[in-house]
Amino acid sequence: MKSIKEAISRLNCDNILECFFGLNQSDVSLYFLLLSSGEMKIDEISKVLKKAENSVYRSLQKLMLAGIVIREKKIIEGGGYFYVYRAIPAREVAEEMRKLLSAWNKKMSEAIEEFERKYGGAK
Repeated sequence: MKSIKEAISRLNCDNILECFFGLNQSDVSLYFLLLSSGEMKIDEISKVLKKAENSVYRSLQKLMLAGIVIREKKIIEGGGYFYVYRAIPAREVAEEMRKLLSAWNKKMSEAIEEFERKYGGAK
């Protein structure tokens, strides 16, 4: 586990999604592709990123689990269907990160207070 000091010193706009949602750089690149391109099918994503579809699918799964990408089923006239993937707008993701940060800050403040109560009198 990284220390908070180390995490703060490394934090920048490029890795904030990694920090908040446990993503890797490939996942983040895929999110930004969808953010700039709108909805895309997995084969289209695969071609643009030059990655195998199963690798793209794993990243999509992580992004959907994080709640920053959604999948929509499209019906093909005459039968069948396919899925398209779309990024949640950055403004909404930023708001979710603010909520997570607030909840984390509250929990950490409580933990620090408990630490101080428990060990504050020790010399």
